[in-house]
Amino acid sequence: MRSKILRLFAAVFAAAMIIPAAVTSAIGSDEGASVSSPEIPYKSYTYWKDVNTSDKVAVYSKPMYSCKKSIISADIGGNAQTSLSDISTFGGDTYILDGGAGKIYILNKSYVKYKTVENVKYKGETLDFTGAQGLYTDKNGLIYIADTENERVIVTDTSGNVRELILLPDSPLIPTKFEYKPVKVTVDDNGYAYIVSQGSYYGAILYSPEREFLGFFGANTVKGTVKTILTNIYNRLFSNDTKRAADTISLPYTLTDITVGPDNFIYTATGITSEKEKIQTGQICVYNPGGKDVLGASGSNFADADVGVLKNVVQTQDLSSLAVDSEGYMYILDATYGRIFVYDRDENILSVFGGSMGAADQRATFYAPSAIEINGTDIIVTDSQKNNITVFEITEYGRLVKQADSLALNGDLTAALPLWREVNRLDGNNQLAYRGIAKALYDMGENREAMKYAYNGYDRETYGKAFKIVRNEWIEGHFALTAVCIALFAAAVTAFAVIKKKKNLMLIKSAELKTLSSCLAHPVDSFREVKEKNTGSVTAAGILLVIFYIVTVLNDISGGFIFTVFDSGSYNSLYVLLSTVGLVLLFTVSNWLICTLFGGIGKLKEIFIVTCYSLIPIIIGLAAKLVLTHLLIEEEGAFMGIMVYAFILYAAFMLIIGLMRIHDYEFGRFIGTTVLTLCAMLVIIFILFLVFMLVQQVYGWVITVYSELKY
Repeated sequence: MRSKILRLFAAVFAAAMIIPAAVTSAIGSDEGASVSSPEIPYKSYTYWKDVNTSDKVAVYSKPMYSCKKSIISADIGGNAQTSLSDISTFGGDTYILDGGAGKIYILNKSYVKYKTVENVKYKGETLDFTGAQGLYTDKNGLIYIADTENERVIVTDTSGNVRELILLPDSPLIPTKFEYKPVKVTVDDNGYAYIVSQGSYYGAILYSPEREFLGFFGANTVKGTVKTILTNIYNRLFSNDTKRAADTISLPYTLTDITVGPDNFIYTATGITSEKEKIQTGQICVYNPGGKDVLGASGSNFADADVGVLKNVVQTQDLSSLAVDSEGYMYILDATYGRIFVYDRDENILSVFGGSMGAADQRATFYAPSAIEINGTDIIVTDSQKNNITVFEITEYGRLVKQADSLALNGDLTAALPLWREVNRLDGNNQLAYRGIAKALYDMGENREAMKYAYNGYDRETYGKAFKIVRNEWIEGHFALTAVCIALFAAAVTAFAVIKKKKNLMLIKSAELKTLSSCLAHPVDSFREVKEKNTGSVTAAGILLVIFYIVTVLNDISGGFIFTVFDSGSYNSLYVLLSTVGLVLLFTVSNWLICTLFGGIGKLKEIFIVTCYSLIPIIIGLAAKLVLTHLLIEEEGAFMGIMVYAFILYAAFMLIIGLMRIHDYEFGRFIGTTVLTLCAMLVIIFILFLVFMLVQQVYGWVITVYSELKY
């Protein structure tokens, strides 16, 4: 016996050690496919969409980028005044702006400095650009310096010969008190210049190739709400001049970065879009040459969500800088948490990496990241406090993901399929791989297999398309058999009805069951019998209430994939119990209390029976919905919704008829007592809440007294 106990203990101990260490691909796993190494002192992760009721769910993934090199400012000629403000690239070379010292360091493809640009000259005069915050190099290799403190943009070549100065234009469109302090500058392939001025909420200043002022571009807007509109109307009608003068004006948030992407599309970043919310939205916009935001980013959050990695956010994320490569991939820098977000042009997130808010003394972590840029496949980030440059190189896994994603975005799904399969093999936490495989299989006609991967990747759109074809194929293949079965069933029902009528068969002899079975078709007569002949059954009513709860839960957790969004982690069956069984019981008691005071003759038992019997249409509707969610596609879901609402309305009709019968009320008195019943329900809930709070306080007091007596 002792030997068996020891073996059992050893087995349990081994399982306890092995199971937590197992690598799982479950969403929300703390490990997943994450890899750590001395070169990667952080865990890379990504987000899954449409998994549950949350906007997105964080999962760890294999790193797409690793640290290639870290360069300190002293290695490139920095000094005590150095402050690395911005970064740009051209022809494989990297241009680093040292705003503190007023210099530009040019690094070759190996990130070794070979030139310094300083003491630039304009018409024989040396220009000092100390304090500059922005840098850009155009297609001709000209350098644009956003000389913030001196209120100008300097355009120079690499030899320090200034070609032109872009100053504040003289235009009636420029506000009188406008402060021209350029912080970011970019130029498209046609020579149009976009300059972001510090503190300007008008958007970027747009110049023609001839440097004519064309207006403001890409300004953010203030989002209006019903509350703000009503407040403004009230203030206009009732406020006096003194109150109006004290009012604050809501202004748009200013741009933090601007850059040119493929096809001369303009990408802008707005670091903080809300002072009240730590989780921001609409931080990135993409404008076509006509000035329209084609990304539709007003409601999207391009940073972390308040789940998983960034649960219980402490500080507001600030997407202060972004870069775009030739394929439209966006690389977005969070200045608060030092993280880099990689998105494709369809707004799919590929990877998140980097980090550190503290000392950031590890390689590839940041203290105050100031700018991000792309050099080929490398990502370069400057840190204005650590005064260093970090270069990230793409991993083989990252190269594979981008290659597959690029093929998929360009419509070559078949070529992307083997790459997505390899990505899926390497990292089961990559949602894009599941979705990419599903779309490719659907495109190839492998619909059943496509449904499998779409289900695993929570791709309801592709699943619905594949399911529609599979369903139609099944109907075509089994149409004759299905038609015969339906005809036989209809004939059997008709024959049974004729025989039952001719021979006057009595299938249900119990008066209680007869009332229950007839209340759906004849609610007036059935509820009259409940009152006059006492043919209602409390047991049957209780069973109906339990069935109502079960069907509700089944709809939440077992509905069809296309229509059901279920999160097992946050689902609370107790809440469903209270909102079904608890609500019926609360209504029953409240209605009895109110109607007793207002001449109602219905008993508590009768109210309970009528209420539960009235649930029959809802139960039928929910059961039908549960089945239909597995048979219909999204486009056909409107029919299902109308059906459920029709059953709910009929249930309400039955309840009205039943309560009027058992209380012997006219419709007007029924309406009045029902309103009072709803008020009574609120009062009872409030009292129960107070009791719960008091019990909690008493319990805490007892525990405190016990602790004092014990110690």
